[in-house]
Amino acid sequence: MTPLDPRESYKPLDFGNGIVAGSLAPSGRLVSLGMANPKIGRLWLTATDPFPESSRGDEDAVRRHRAALAAPDRPSFGLSLLEGRAEAFFVEDSFPLAVHDREDARIEVTTIAPNGRAGAVQVVRVVARQSRLRLLPEWTGDPRLGRADYTQITEGGPIPHPPVAPRHGRDGPIRWIDDDALEAAVAILVPELLEVRANASGLLVLALAFGRDTDQAIAEVRSLARDASDVIDREVRSRRALWTGLGLEREAAHPVRRGVAYALDCAASRITERAIAIITDHEILPLVWTRDAYYICRALLGAAPQEAMARAAVEGFITWLFDVAERPEGAWPRSSLETGRAKDVAFQLDQQLYPPLLVADHARLTGDGAWRERYGDACRETLERLLARRSAFGLVATAETPADDPLRQPYHFSSHVLLWHVLRAFDHPAADEIREATLLHFASDGRFAYAVAGPRGEGARHYHDANDLPTVFAPGWGFCAAGDPAWRATIAFAWSAANEGYFAGPFGGLGSLHTPRPWTLGDLQEIVVARVTADPDREARARTRLAKVETWDGLLSEAYDERTGAVAARHWFAWPAAFRALLERDPMLTAP
Repeated sequence: MTPLDPRESYKPLDFGNGIVAGSLAPSGRLVSLGMANPKIGRLWLTATDPFPESSRGDEDAVRRHRAALAAPDRPSFGLSLLEGRAEAFFVEDSFPLAVHDREDARIEVTTIAPNGRAGAVQVVRVVARQSRLRLLPEWTGDPRLGRADYTQITEGGPIPHPPVAPRHGRDGPIRWIDDDALEAAVAILVPELLEVRANASGLLVLALAFGRDTDQAIAEVRSLARDASDVIDREVRSRRALWTGLGLEREAAHPVRRGVAYALDCAASRITERAIAIITDHEILPLVWTRDAYYICRALLGAAPQEAMARAAVEGFITWLFDVAERPEGAWPRSSLETGRAKDVAFQLDQQLYPPLLVADHARLTGDGAWRERYGDACRETLERLLARRSAFGLVATAETPADDPLRQPYHFSSHVLLWHVLRAFDHPAADEIREATLLHFASDGRFAYAVAGPRGEGARHYHDANDLPTVFAPGWGFCAAGDPAWRATIAFAWSAANEGYFAGPFGGLGSLHTPRPWTLGDLQEIVVARVTADPDREARARTRLAKVETWDGLLSEAYDERTGAVAARHWFAWPAAFRALLERDPMLTAP
């Protein structure tokens, strides 16, 4: 097992089980633990100060707060004996391990959220060196129980922090925080005295658990602590068996393992026995975008279409989409809380299309038609509602881009490529009409316009964004040929200084004006373009750049500095990690 390289871009290390998800400092001390909450969206235990409500809408303040969440000096909480520097590892690319090599002892702490449980455990193995050790663990740090901050760049309607009324107490070795206003509690079992003989070892167990009230949280934390050692071994064996069963045990499969692990452990968020939300990340924006969630689910279907845990996550999310999520005026909103409540109500055309596409892809990739049969009528109704919004010249307007930015020209090219693809997946007769209208009205200056204001290229805007993946998927889906001159010209423009979304420099690449830097999604688009155009050198360059800009734990940020490659925005972002896993899993893939 190789330690993580501290010379690479830093971020806290993540763990979870599809119910709870949290992050750690490299030392093993906690910086957060959270889970879905039916009243407030997401419950969060953290020592980080809440984002000031007065700063909502202040982009600079939002970016500073997000960066502070990933900073090495972020406030932590946990056992005092874990303070200080440590080597960091990931066991099976999934479970953080911190190793403190001290003069008197070697201390190893493994952190796992056991399967099916509303909490986490840390098993601390202490190996004494030449003298006997007597350790009385102390709890340090002052975590608060509250709601996630939801710090958005494009705020579509802030949700004020709910009133809180925390009560703190102790029950023997258990500390607890209870808040009736949140209808939630957390319990923390702190280990007691440990004595270790010279050249021998001993174990300490720290456990944390959520509950609806103090009694439930205490019962859960006691259960977690009692079984911790066996649970750690069982979870590690289970994850190793998963990788082996999927043929992902080789070192080269590391990007696939990290993308899949984050999807299963941290992006998946169970809210009922049947329904699972798929959030864009567990730290910065634990919200659901159907767009992001589609690619996360598609990575799971690509890596493990028959594996029970992956299938459960995808099928639970399909249930969430059609049976739980609010759909104001019949449309999925820009973003939703894990509970299904609409957070930012704005109509984005592409976000209406990813849910039916996921249903179609699930049937195609698993060979199980039951879910398509169950939700097929709802998918077709969605498509009919969209087609009813067509203009006189055959296009469907959208209020925002896939970057969540308002759009002056309401007709958006990549969303129409996606619309055609989904119509075709459901054998809808309007597919050919949409393709013809798209080819006709987005044609401008020898290429496809990013967006138009009216028919035949009226008010054409020429731009390409890292979020607009369907544009590069067009040949793979069969919308146009790989050699189509208009598509080729569109791609050439996208990766040129003429495009406002391209950022030149030693680490230059395709990005977005939403965050004006190169984006990892841009590099992933370039891999697709390279495959479509049979340019292996271009693919190799894009993959090398991704390897250089990834965070030290093998995940991908939103954007990076074009001069240095350092993370420039949003250290946590499940979508690119999932899309990378999908492309690595299938080296020939040119469209999902």
